[in-house]
Amino acid sequence: MDVFNIHIEFDSEVLKSTVEKHIQEKKKAYVCVVDANVITIAQKDLKYREIVKNATINTCDGSSIAKMVNKIYGTNYHAYNGPELFEYYIERPYKHLLVGNTKAKVEQIKTFVKGKGIEVDLQHLDVPFVPVDQFDYEGIAKQINEIKPDIVWVSLGAPKQETFISKIFPYVNQGVLFGIGAAFNFYTGDLHNNKKEIGGLRFIWLERIFKEPKKQLKRVGGYLMMVPKMYFEEKRKAKKSRI
Repeated sequence: MDVFNIHIEFDSEVLKSTVEKHIQEKKKAYVCVVDANVITIAQKDLKYREIVKNATINTCDGSSIAKMVNKIYGTNYHAYNGPELFEYYIERPYKHLLVGNTKAKVEQIKTFVKGKGIEVDLQHLDVPFVPVDQFDYEGIAKQINEIKPDIVWVSLGAPKQETFISKIFPYVNQGVLFGIGAAFNFYTGDLHNNKKEIGGLRFIWLERIFKEPKKQLKRVGGYLMMVPKMYFEEKRKAKKSRI
């Protein structure tokens, strides 16, 4: 669905079938996990918006985003967030590659999956801590192509990880690349994925505010300031489409 100046797929089964089709056919694709931070940046930064719009498919990682769409269009959509998406795929027999984050986090994920009685082929590719324009994209892509992963989890934080994906994508031969953010920490229990809803909202960001107040309050504040503009612009667009 084209909404808030980007495209979001609210049907998790369509998302899964698209991802799995690309894996089976050894094709490349990339997925943006659209949360409040991603959608806020996409409203202001046109280059970043194009990155999100040009993704193979995107998922909604925000109950408030789904709720606004439902209010405007009379739909009944739900968010399918990054932690849920990661948990679904990491426990399946694909070849996984984690780009960014730490080797220790990879080992923690492996231990967690093994505790469920599942063996996972998960490798780690360390990248330097540099500005997004200073990565050796061809060199990193060469390492990725040698591994031939089915799924590449890019954990650099938004908007850096989506920009990284867009720049490395032309050099990658196969694999579905996800900009996944903090999903690893949710999976291993360092953060908690609140699945209870209050008025259709899940508030999984509350714990992150307590753990990273400066960073998360800035993000949440920016989103809340952007919501009225997003909502009323989309409402006007919806009204025009009905005429």
